[in-house]
Amino acid sequence: MSLRIRVFVIVCMVLLLIYLLRLMTRKKINFKYGLGWILLDLVVILMAACPIFLAWLAKLTGVIAPINMLFFLGFLLLIGVNFFLSVSVSKLQDKVVKLSQEIAIMRKDARDEVQKLRKDAKEKIEELQDEVVERHTGEG
Repeated sequence: MSLRIRVFVIVCMVLLLIYLLRLMTRKKINFKYGLGWILLDLVVILMAACPIFLAWLAKLTGVIAPINMLFFLGFLLLIGVNFFLSVSVSKLQDKVVKLSQEIAIMRKDARDEVQKLRKDAKEKIEELQDEVVERHTGEG
């Protein structure tokens, strides 16, 4: 990797790091997600600053070219992100179902309470009407 490309990658990653930190301080991205992206950013900066590390890792794992090692690491990263997001979506889906059920129960309880109040009010009105009629017929 040429020096120009390495400098470009490092500058882009530093800008991304600053942007991620701003998102995290403004609560636009969850801490656990932001931390993962920051770690990835730091790893890319390390690999761009020290391409020998990538060459060593490629040699250690038996990969012929360091660029192939980089693509393989990117592939593993994408699989990891996909798995992590699938787990998160599953948890959120369970929460949505639970909240929907709780809302339905609360609505039913509210409807039942309104019906009970209407029934009680109707009975009270009838009692008052009967009382008024009794007073009126008792006076006359």
